[in-house]
Amino acid sequence: MTPGVETSRPTFALVLGAGGLVGVAYHAGVLRALKHVAGVDPASADLIVGSSAGSVVGAYLRSGVGPDELYDLVCGTHPSLAEAGRSALQTRAEVWAPVFGSPLELGRRMLGSSYVLGRTALPWPAPRLPVALQRVFPAGLFSMEEGRRRLEAELPASWPSRALWLCAVDIGTGRRVVLGRHGPPRLTLPQAVTASCAIPGVYRPVRLGRMTLIDGGVFSTSNLDLATGAGRSLIIGVVPLSFDGAAPPCALHRLARSLPTRRLAREVAGAEARGAEVLLLRPTGAEVAVHGIDLMRPNGLEVVARMAYEASARTVGSSEWQRSVAALAA
Repeated sequence: MTPGVETSRPTFALVLGAGGLVGVAYHAGVLRALKHVAGVDPASADLIVGSSAGSVVGAYLRSGVGPDELYDLVCGTHPSLAEAGRSALQTRAEVWAPVFGSPLELGRRMLGSSYVLGRTALPWPAPRLPVALQRVFPAGLFSMEEGRRRLEAELPASWPSRALWLCAVDIGTGRRVVLGRHGPPRLTLPQAVTASCAIPGVYRPVRLGRMTLIDGGVFSTSNLDLATGAGRSLIIGVVPLSFDGAAPPCALHRLARSLPTRRLAREVAGAEARGAEVLLLRPTGAEVAVHGIDLMRPNGLEVVARMAYEASARTVGSSEWQRSVAALAA
């Protein structure tokens, strides 16, 4: 905003949280409802913060893929999928493609993955594992190769001109790394998305200088506090790994999501204390039951997206939401 010039439009941050392939499908349904029911173009956000699944969606939005196109990709109805002879973004064999071919290789990778998981559980600085040992005991049991190829084919290598912050964690220090906050990092956009999605112990970390980067959802499944620090007056948070308090899931699912939900509550309180208005979109109990435990499953994503659209349409169509986003929709 230019100093001394008033504007009726609030500065708008869109926060897209973690959640695996199921989270990508949830985002697709929610963003479609934002566009068609609330009248808010998600790509118009002054800042997009993405973590893991949210980094994928944020990168596509900033690269010109709109909510409708994203929804069609998730639901398997996009023309590009038919042209490629596919009915889904990925198959289970692609998502869970092992990178070991022998018991010895499996053992080496299990040791490397155990180190990464240990560093994830103990997020404070520690001596870095020598590069030679990392090569002998590589981390990651499954391949992201198919996903990486899709990202490189469908996303530009260069970073967008509009603010896109993608969250990762450096296992050497335990600190959050916000890729893009201080200008384009020494990673292409697809590489940064891959780093933000590198589930510890499951997929191989991404190297950036002396840093070893893993999934940004390890630090926070939402990272909504980043939007607060950026001084945005309106924050819309889409958080697949939390739940709607007005329609909560069963006790077991509430327990499984208790940590990210408490973390989100603290982030929201901090944002509101600094004068920001925060609007949240989270799955209802019925949606959480459909999401299930395996958030990396490639099947049934169209059901997740459809339910997300229907539930979010009811929320964003309310008079409270309409008043809050009126300036954005204008």
